[in-house]
Amino acid sequence: MNIKIKVLPEARAQLQPLQDLQDPETNKVLDEAVKEAVRVDGDRVLDRFEAEAIRSAFQAVAPQGGPLSSAQAGEVRSAISVRLGELKSARVNATEVIFTSEGQALEKFRAKIVGSMQEVIQKANGRKVDINMMVFAFTDKVMADAIVQMAKQNPNVNFRLLTDWGQMASSGDRQPSRLAKLAEREGITNLHIKFKKDNPYTWDSHLGRPMYSHTGTQGLNHHKGFVALIDGEPQKMTMGSFNWSQGGMESNYENLMLLDRADPDNRPIMDGYQKEFEGFWNNDEAALNLGEAEREKERIYKALHEANGRPYTPRTITSVDPADPQYASQPNGKRVDINSFSDADTQRLSSVVGESITRDIQKELREYGRFDSWTELLTRVPKLAAAETWMREQLMGSLEYGEGGLSVNTANEQELRRAGLSSNRAKALVEFRSTHGAFESLEELDAVRGIAKGTIEKLREVATDDENMGLYSARVPGQAATTGYAEVNRGKVNVPTAGRSEAHESLPTTNVPTNRVTQEEVDRTLAAPVMDLLRRAAPGQTFRMAMYGMSTSSPEFQELKRAAERGVKIRVVIFKDYNEGAISTLKAMKTQGLEVDTRVISNRVMHQKFGVCGDDVFNGSANWSSSSITKHSEDRFYFRNMPDLSQRFVEEFARLWERGNEPR
Repeated sequence: MNIKIKVLPEARAQLQPLQDLQDPETNKVLDEAVKEAVRVDGDRVLDRFEAEAIRSAFQAVAPQGGPLSSAQAGEVRSAISVRLGELKSARVNATEVIFTSEGQALEKFRAKIVGSMQEVIQKANGRKVDINMMVFAFTDKVMADAIVQMAKQNPNVNFRLLTDWGQMASSGDRQPSRLAKLAEREGITNLHIKFKKDNPYTWDSHLGRPMYSHTGTQGLNHHKGFVALIDGEPQKMTMGSFNWSQGGMESNYENLMLLDRADPDNRPIMDGYQKEFEGFWNNDEAALNLGEAEREKERIYKALHEANGRPYTPRTITSVDPADPQYASQPNGKRVDINSFSDADTQRLSSVVGESITRDIQKELREYGRFDSWTELLTRVPKLAAAETWMREQLMGSLEYGEGGLSVNTANEQELRRAGLSSNRAKALVEFRSTHGAFESLEELDAVRGIAKGTIEKLREVATDDENMGLYSARVPGQAATTGYAEVNRGKVNVPTAGRSEAHESLPTTNVPTNRVTQEEVDRTLAAPVMDLLRRAAPGQTFRMAMYGMSTSSPEFQELKRAAERGVKIRVVIFKDYNEGAISTLKAMKTQGLEVDTRVISNRVMHQKFGVCGDDVFNGSANWSSSSITKHSEDRFYFRNMPDLSQRFVEEFARLWERGNEPR
């Protein structure tokens, strides 16, 4: 299929001197370079920066101009590829992951967390910023001091940290209680700390006093990340297996993921995480400030002493309770992603420039791809450039330039029509997806009535097959577990029906596997993405997993066994401590003839909690245990159809596999 290319006037001016050489070899190299360059930033438009890269690479090899020899032509091609690669690498990586196994973790992990916060503060340029953290263990003083410094220097930024009850003590370099007392002592009014309410204490008859018991917890706050917002809109988010500790960086196998709103597929995860934070923070039965937490601990200690016939000497509590109004992010709803076909962005755009100019903008978006700057937008849409000044100024102040790409796995009918599908095809696509589940590739669209290869190729220029989601567990002490403190994170999700195989009835297509013919509705628990990933796996496909803690009674492990029995190859790296039962069961599965191979790691803490199969990945804070679902406050994130990301996890798995040993 021929791809339409647009060369902007500024780009044409850059390349004109080279075209004036009238050298066939030069013109051939330039044509190839333009086709390569227009893909650098996700569109089919050659802009000034891309043209400058081509021209400078050419002049570096042939400063005197043409004609080019064959050898020089090869050098120019190589030089242009290098320069365009530099342009591409300079763009925001909207979904990335780093691993401690790659080295220099102390510098990289700190820089990624603190640096991301600083980037958002700088981008806000004085506007309201919220940095909302949910972290199980926070002992790294360097990061804590950086947060204090940012809070002091930026009164427009509110830092909120929601941590675990176990972080209330000041021993072991625990930073949350230190930060709370520091903020109180120094009057830092934009730094707020809360602790998840818990009662993990048992009476030690030998010592004659209460003792902390990890197994006695009523639910940990096990999250490990933050989300940063400008004017109520999430901008960046981190999560993964990593607790904020120097030991985790230096002594453990960990991962840290960073999401940026530049990728529209990340926004549902970021919005859901923010809503979960709000629901958790505002729940007075689950989240306590330091003064409240100290008094609750005092009550528990006193009750334990009385129950065991021991006198109790009350401690002096000096912490005060700061004002604690309900927190809501309150996005202003004025931002417009100019590269989006979504209902919300289309409505906001139309409210500023009207329906006619909106149609012109989206037509240009369909034909030539995303806009990269305000200047480029005006150049490509003359009607907007000719609009009244007030209209252009209002739009310019509210624009953002996302990566573009409408997901066929989440778009509704109206959005698919804006992307170029007819009404009938858009309706058929949504109906097919509802019945058979998410598409794993655009090629699978051939199963949809009326969508043939030509339509798929055309749609490929504006659509993706990505789908990201976040899932949660939550439990207020004394109450039943839920799938999130926020209502939006509760409910049901669809996964492929259990027990389907290649022998099942097939669809009228070669591209949709038969194990995804039907769907079933399940609770939106942490197990749901694992069920989806493993049920989608075909016999002979390999599922790789690295897990810190694994219980054979967990729903995830039961799903693993069923996948292995269907012929899915299972490869597991597991931490040796605490996992004797799981290791023994995995060995037994191999003995029974299933393709299950295991490596155990004992020389370092293997704290990873991810799985990868094909182009799909899950990652987050949760282990494979029933308590992760029924007791703790956890997260797990699912990234579907993302080959670059999945490859990063495959590479990490390979490193861990090499460093592990076969279980004895």
